[in-house]
Amino acid sequence: MVLILAPLVSAFLYSFAAIALKRAASGGVGPWRVNFVANCITGFLFAPLWFLGGNPFSWTHFTHAVIVGVCFFVGQIFTFLALTRGDVSVATPILGTKVILVAGLTVLLIHQPIPAAWWWAAILSVVATALMAGGRPTQSDGLTFRHSLAYGFAAALMFAFTDVLCQRWAAAWGFGRFAPVMFLTLALLSFLLIPQFKAPLRELPRSVWAWLIPGSLLLAAQALGIAFTIMTYGEATLVNILYTSRGIWTVALVWLVGPWFGNAERSQGHSVMARRLVGAALILVAVKLAVR
Repeated sequence: MVLILAPLVSAFLYSFAAIALKRAASGGVGPWRVNFVANCITGFLFAPLWFLGGNPFSWTHFTHAVIVGVCFFVGQIFTFLALTRGDVSVATPILGTKVILVAGLTVLLIHQPIPAAWWWAAILSVVATALMAGGRPTQSDGLTFRHSLAYGFAAALMFAFTDVLCQRWAAAWGFGRFAPVMFLTLALLSFLLIPQFKAPLRELPRSVWAWLIPGSLLLAAQALGIAFTIMTYGEATLVNILYTSRGIWTVALVWLVGPWFGNAERSQGHSVMARRLVGAALILVAVKLAVR
């Protein structure tokens, strides 16, 4: 039951985190500072999990956790490059291919067969992501399009490696050991982002911190659910299919409480919302296929 519920709850928390962080970003915080704060908070909150214990320390386990932390960090970098140097409407569907890549890497690296229903669910998830991204590219030059494809695919691949390597390596050391080292690595690497800040963190107004801190805490909470599930139960493919349900919650939150968060996406028109509702319906079908 935890294997099913944890990714679904994490998806729900992610939707609130995303809308809160987007509100913070509207105050001029910028993506690099958002990423830095969120990663540091996540690393800090994961550190006490060390006391849960695990198997004895070994440099092999430690190195594996560091490698996974590096993969996650590099995936974040490519994500921001895809969204800032490319078109969101192109990059987002490419990022959505992660669920397919996870399934493929699970077969290649772990030699675990993937049920046919999960493959279909993964494909539906990608189609749903494309529909929910919607819109036409805002820039039509070939270089921008290639940036969207290259950076988006690189990000999806690195995130897929993160999940599959967690499934392969984490159980040998234990969640209480692997997760703190992985996310501490992520937090420490985030200091490399400081030169990209357009202004010091101390210059951020309180109104931005009021959204940035809660959003980062929610992001850490949903990461905990995903990490615990994959590191404890495996089944990274199933977890990723279920996690795509965040698209449903995001659409619902934008429609119901978006204006309260300062989000104006509800005003984009009926065609956009209709397309997103179709995408949400496909996600429901994918989740149904997966849990069967």
